[in-house]
Amino acid sequence: MELNWYQISIGYFGFPQPENKFGYLHQTYNSKNACPTCHIGLVQQDEFQFKSEPKAKHSHFLGLNWVFDEVFVRERVKDVFENNNIQGLDFSRPLLYKLGIPVPDLFQCRVNNTVSKGLVTEHLKQEVCELTKDEKQLQFLKAIQSKLVEGPFCGKVKYNLPQGDIALVIQKEFLPTHLDFVRLDYPFGSGGNTQRLILVSERVKVLIEQEKWRGAFLKKVSLV
Repeated sequence: MELNWYQISIGYFGFPQPENKFGYLHQTYNSKNACPTCHIGLVQQDEFQFKSEPKAKHSHFLGLNWVFDEVFVRERVKDVFENNNIQGLDFSRPLLYKLGIPVPDLFQCRVNNTVSKGLVTEHLKQEVCELTKDEKQLQFLKAIQSKLVEGPFCGKVKYNLPQGDIALVIQKEFLPTHLDFVRLDYPFGSGGNTQRLILVSERVKVLIEQEKWRGAFLKKVSLV
């Protein structure tokens, strides 16, 4: 089987809780070593909380708005992955907000194996965590009272996601041959949103197609 890799994204339903003033960030993540402005460095420490059961009953893969780098799956997906010895992920149970009980038939894919070398960045637009020098953008951010004008600023770089047919480019020597899920240890996103992308192997793609699962979107990575 070819050793192809794919960037996975999913459909998003609802918002993580508590929703007011982005309270989920403080509830779900350890921010000790994170930038409070761009959020590079956040580490999940507690389970995500859903306001209610996702209404997308026919979706096998689901996500939460604002949280673009985490994947939630139905129990059927979990079982098939485990039965086929898919490597590189564990599972945990998101909770229903206020009730504190697991969301029925839903599991989070915990992907902790990271790839920290090999991303080709020459074609990616970069964004630095700093006060914008664009006067029009600065006026707009001030008008909406955005935290992006308050700071502090860490000065770190994140990459904007490639759009359209433009693919991620990765040196294949840095991708493991024994795993099926890995997380790129590079910050992507814009403004206050930071995400570390999840990649899946060809084996995962084949299972998704064989099972005709809904809700997962795969974009092939260009290997060099």
